[in-house]
Amino acid sequence: MIVFNKELLDNTFLFAEAKKLNSQGFVSKEQLSEIKKQLLVLTSNENLLIRIGFFILGSFLFSSLTAVIALVTISLTASHLGIILFIYTLLGIGASEFLAKEQRQFGYGLDDAFILGFQGFFCATFGVAFESPLAAFIALAFIGLVACIRYVHTLSILLSLIGITGAVCYAVLELKILASSFLPFILLLLATSLYFIYAKISKMTRFKYYTNPIMLLQGFSLLLGYLSMNYLVVRELSESLLGLTITKGEDIPLAFLFYGFTFLVPVFYIVYSLYTKDRLMLIIGFLTFGFSVYTIRFYYQILPIEVALLIGGTLLFVTTYLAIRKLKDKGTGLTFKPAKGTKTDFMTNLEGIVVATQVDLKLMESQSKMPFGGGGFSGGGAGEKF
Repeated sequence: MIVFNKELLDNTFLFAEAKKLNSQGFVSKEQLSEIKKQLLVLTSNENLLIRIGFFILGSFLFSSLTAVIALVTISLTASHLGIILFIYTLLGIGASEFLAKEQRQFGYGLDDAFILGFQGFFCATFGVAFESPLAAFIALAFIGLVACIRYVHTLSILLSLIGITGAVCYAVLELKILASSFLPFILLLLATSLYFIYAKISKMTRFKYYTNPIMLLQGFSLLLGYLSMNYLVVRELSESLLGLTITKGEDIPLAFLFYGFTFLVPVFYIVYSLYTKDRLMLIIGFLTFGFSVYTIRFYYQILPIEVALLIGGTLLFVTTYLAIRKLKDKGTGLTFKPAKGTKTDFMTNLEGIVVATQVDLKLMESQSKMPFGGGGFSGGGAGEKF
């Protein structure tokens, strides 16, 4: 199913690990150069800015090709729009296959433009053909998953997840397969199912190429689970999508439940991530907890903003100080010591740079008034006159 040569793909991931070890000081530059000479790898761009530049270039190229086709088939555009969109899809697939097989591009930028482009046209083709947003969402979910598997493409799994979520929301809100008030709980169930899938496939070695897509799946499921039960999100969407009018002194149905989930979910993320040592869940836990505080302050101004910031900063400083005091001497588990493989001299060098920028260093000028070379002090030298 994967379009790339397995040996080249293995070499690419192996060389990426070697560069990571080089940045951590385990592999020297000479050893890294020797590894690079011995391994034949796929063409890729590690520099994000260069990759974005090639992506923009590829987008212009793809749009130019579609414009040429549109000029040739201009008479069919109005009456056979679905066919034209399907031709664009085939064009994107053909270019993606060419760049992957012949040019051996993997995460290069040009390939990203065509891979994402043909998925968009595929989604639009089904949406126009069936005249249904649900068909478009289902097509996006399917083609995103296929593109992720075939091209080992991380962003494709995000499109697939958006398609799945959009299909569920459309089926509940527009097709009324269930009462619209059940949508938050349905999305919570969907998020739980996605996380269960992540937990299963993350332990399978045959998915070793899909580390980044699997991580994206985890992050999406965690955010979806939180946002589906967040009080602010539920209340605002209830007013805009369901036409619910909330007057002063009233609240949404089951408000106490959404209030509880708004804070319990981030706390659960933080505690469980510390137990399982899951960094991504810990980061999402802190971010969602901050958004929970914003959610309450959005509706209830308990304290002035300056007082709230002062108290929050004080609590954060005290918590950080006590955590450092508690963890600085621990060598295993949750610890304040540098992680294995990190450069421990980084902070030392940073401190040196900061000190150098703060200290005013001036060249010492000689304070001596002794006129050397002029002969004016005890015959120290010949003068300029005869």
